[in-house]
Amino acid sequence: MKGYPKSVREAVKRLLLELSDRDKLVIQNTLEEDLSLFHFTWANYVRNEFGLWKNNEELLKDCLPETNERSPDEASSVIMKALWKSLQASA
Repeated sequence: MKGYPKSVREAVKRLLLELSDRDKLVIQNTLEEDLSLFHFTWANYVRNEFGLWKNNEELLKDCLPETNERSPDEASSVIMKALWKSLQASA
């Protein structure tokens, strides 16, 4: 896929296409409060592949609309939580 996602929804949709079924199952079976365990793995992938370190302002703003501090780390957490919720809904 070309270009960076511009919204959390687009990012989740892309992750659902890119992650293996096994990876999705691991995320789905993780407790919500334990999602931070993925900070250096899948969340790092999100930060790098979705341009969060390269000022993908549209995605950063969609992740953190109520703050001026648009941290790539926080944004990736928002995306991972949205992915987790999507996987919970499909369980």
